[in-house]
Amino acid sequence: MNNRHFFSVTILGVVVSFLLCSSNASAQSYIGGSFNFGGSNKYYASKTLQGNAVQVAPDLGWFIGDRWAVGIRPRMGFSWSSLTDDSQRSRNFSLGINPYARYRLLAHHRFGLWAEADPELAFSQSRSEDREGTWILRSTTYSLDVVPVLTYQLNSHISLESRLNLFSFGLAGSHTDNGNDVQHILSWGLKATTKDIVDTLGDISIGFLYKF
Repeated sequence: MNNRHFFSVTILGVVVSFLLCSSNASAQSYIGGSFNFGGSNKYYASKTLQGNAVQVAPDLGWFIGDRWAVGIRPRMGFSWSSLTDDSQRSRNFSLGINPYARYRLLAHHRFGLWAEADPELAFSQSRSEDREGTWILRSTTYSLDVVPVLTYQLNSHISLESRLNLFSFGLAGSHTDNGNDVQHILSWGLKATTKDIVDTLGDISIGFLYKF
């Protein structure tokens, strides 16, 4: 699947989602999303690599009946890093779009377990500078993941949710151009682990949704 075909499928998914919601009187809209900001320091013998990153990903969707939900997540991120002796600097910008559909497998009291399929198309550009010159790297990536999502209903409007990325099935590809060479990568795999659970807690995210 090339980038043009995946982009077409992504846009088609968005259009179908909106048509389903507009034609279904029982659809209930909701909003949510995430905001992440963080920094890091890597210490070497005579210098330190300092980095920061910020990402914004709003979530807009609709519940269709009791078992289905469809939505879309646009995503924008920035990151930058530099060595304290100014010998190296880098900046990165990324922009992505992620339509998704989820189906509720189980419900118990306030808890729900959903299966979510979410294709994503993303573009990123990074600029690196050091004493030898400047390099610009542009990359287009596409992916399709199927992951379980656990939800907890706080009240009639607000629910918490967690994407359990400890288990997932995914397909991913990329097209990278550094100005001198073009690289294509396609990969797929099934991930399921309970090993080193402390180290993999970063694969668990918690967010919220507000249903109107």
